[in-house]
Amino acid sequence: MARNGTYYVGRVLKLGILDQSMLIRGVLRPTSIKIRGNAWTIIDSQEYKKGDDHFIYGRLSKYSPEGEVTIIDEVNRQEVQQSEPNLLVASSPFIYIPEHSGIAFLNVYSHIEQHTFIDRFTKIIEESHNGFFVDCDIEMISDLKSFAAKLGALDKIYQVNSKVSPPNPLFGPLWSSLKDYLIERNTDRMTIIENAPETQSIDTDLPGIVQRAAEQAEDEGYFTDEDLPIGDAAILMAADGYGSGTVRGEQGNEVVTIKTSETAKNFAFTKIPEPYELYEKVFAIFEKIKNKRHMKH
Repeated sequence: MARNGTYYVGRVLKLGILDQSMLIRGVLRPTSIKIRGNAWTIIDSQEYKKGDDHFIYGRLSKYSPEGEVTIIDEVNRQEVQQSEPNLLVASSPFIYIPEHSGIAFLNVYSHIEQHTFIDRFTKIIEESHNGFFVDCDIEMISDLKSFAAKLGALDKIYQVNSKVSPPNPLFGPLWSSLKDYLIERNTDRMTIIENAPETQSIDTDLPGIVQRAAEQAEDEGYFTDEDLPIGDAAILMAADGYGSGTVRGEQGNEVVTIKTSETAKNFAFTKIPEPYELYEKVFAIFEKIKNKRHMKH
């Protein structure tokens, strides 16, 4: 019986001239890159498009160009090393769903963990297009309940830091004004840093805002009469997978740093998946995120 592993859920940001077709082409016809003695590429990639179902499956693979394996010399009853070029070290299956700009990938302990997958996948996509005005990134989607619980434990918040990019194709109503601003300004990335005066705190209801967003039901959303403050909106935007955010504050006498990426949504699934079964699982997760957060096109 196949063992389960942990899959993380995020969104692929397409920046510069990178668009959907170029991203898909990069997955289906990837280059190889070398980093610290190991090579990386995407293997077994395939695009599935039938009816309303559209996804791309592949495996991000780490391999050794000058690998060696241990074999037994039966004549001399000895253990010997034998050269084995392009020896596979580890691979992480993933699903990309264009409708949500969504990706889910397997965390392979000590070989292809979350930050490693993001770095290698995006570099392969960029290098597959010769890095020519192409910028790719993956941002995690936060579990809002976990994020809200961490924020709610803070006694005060003295720094809010976020980096966001325009969404494509879905956006959240709580930060729609910030999305419109980025598009109107033709801005690929925006960084916002808010610092309170020394020993003081920022005047924000961010813990309450995230808590109410986390408690939304599919048939009853959380909406505000006025636009959220830009710093709070950017954190929510990051939590929805369109950037990264950090909140610093105090809990008791301790300084606490909370990152949106540390509360990333994840799920358990077999490490050796059948592509369509993995797609069904991942698509259901993204649909639930869209409906509970009342995201729109």
